[in-house]
Amino acid sequence: MRAIRIHMTDDQRRLQLDEVPVPAPRPDQVIVRVAAVSLNRADLGRGRVGGGAGSNEPAIPGLDIAGVVESVGEEVTAWKPGDRVMALVTGGAYAEYCPARATLTYAIPEGMSFAEASTIPCVFLTAYYALTTVANLQRGETALIHAAGSGVGSAGIQIARALGARVITSAGSDAKVTRGLELGAEAGVNYSRQDLRIELLRLTDERGVDVVLDPVGGDIYGATLGALAPGGRVVTIGGTAGPRAPADEASLQAKGQTVRPMMVFNAALEDSEGRGAARLNAWFEDGTLRPVIDRVLPMGEAAAAQRLLADRRVFGKVVLVWED
Repeated sequence: MRAIRIHMTDDQRRLQLDEVPVPAPRPDQVIVRVAAVSLNRADLGRGRVGGGAGSNEPAIPGLDIAGVVESVGEEVTAWKPGDRVMALVTGGAYAEYCPARATLTYAIPEGMSFAEASTIPCVFLTAYYALTTVANLQRGETALIHAAGSGVGSAGIQIARALGARVITSAGSDAKVTRGLELGAEAGVNYSRQDLRIELLRLTDERGVDVVLDPVGGDIYGATLGALAPGGRVVTIGGTAGPRAPADEASLQAKGQTVRPMMVFNAALEDSEGRGAARLNAWFEDGTLRPVIDRVLPMGEAAAAQRLLADRRVFGKVVLVWED
């Protein structure tokens, strides 16, 4: 099969289209004939995530796939060849065939294309579990969703709104803030030219925000903590702007505030019956949620697609598709 692999030489990273063997499913896996892949910032690293193989073999990147089940492992009963699915994987997505755990494979929402479906597993599940399982966001609370233009941010705005929260978003440009408002945020802050803490306090009548979804980190994190309401909950996911300075634990405890990191794979595996994906699918099918795609490119343009993501020149997701 064809696959895009990461070749590392003297700290130089290069994507190359290679011919590699078609994988065989483990007992708990399905093999998906991949139609579309959506990009995530984890794709910009050296390859597999989540404890993948430690060999020097060039790695196939990618976390999100959509396509058709080709074959199933002997323990798999939920899926059969020919099923249209999307899946969350720990690498291997930029290939014509990709193995996926059956428990991290989900039905595609009715009427959705493969390109649209490929944008769902990583960022929508991340935002959903962060806001529900981890932060316990309640109807009527104020949710701050950082990075409106990111995959997690554009998903989080919509999900927080669907959960009945008042949504504030942030971004590094006025254009991205405006797009965030179009997705359902009631207010937005451009943190490249506005004082984030002061603006958040102003927008909440000095009370602060109840729940924060933070995939940014860096200086944004400190400003966020300064505008967190009593009992507020922050969920951190990665950190595109750099590391977060340690929080004052005593101060957090005194105000009943918490900061918790989250890994989507752990949360998805704990949801063994797939309730989160089922709820998201229902929201997609009734129009409450919608995929946010910046552009769709052929798989051969994977390197160019990754540069767009690295340079933050997109809003939402970039999707790669195989073209016969």
